[in-house]
Amino acid sequence: MNKIKYKKSSGLSLVEVLLSIVILSVGISALMIATNKCLVVLKRAQNRDIAYNLIRQIDTDYPIQKNELDEKIESGSFKNYDDFTWEREILFEDFEKTPGLFLINLTVMWSEKGNVSNEKISYYIYAPEAESVSRKIN
Repeated sequence: MNKIKYKKSSGLSLVEVLLSIVILSVGISALMIATNKCLVVLKRAQNRDIAYNLIRQIDTDYPIQKNELDEKIESGSFKNYDDFTWEREILFEDFEKTPGLFLINLTVMWSEKGNVSNEKISYYIYAPEAESVSRKIN
């Protein structure tokens, strides 16, 4: 008897094609989520870098005069950065032990997706010649 030989087709079945599409779409969606998270982290880092540079700008634009130091809170905004504001708090630090030692808290704030973020720097200034110190001593 003559046997008819059928050639096996070397193509892919529909199930194999659908499975490969599902696997590919899962991989692409994972990459898109990772890319979005990277962009969010990049934006936060950019805002922090801007805030750090603005802190340095405050010290040059609004310098602290040692002979005029007194407890107070100053605040303001920036011309080129509308979303950023700053606040400087000047406090007497342990007046009885060391008259003339001031604690300076300088904060730059900005809005990030509805949340207020900030960068804060604290430092001390020793100014025994300040008028506020001589008023408290006398």
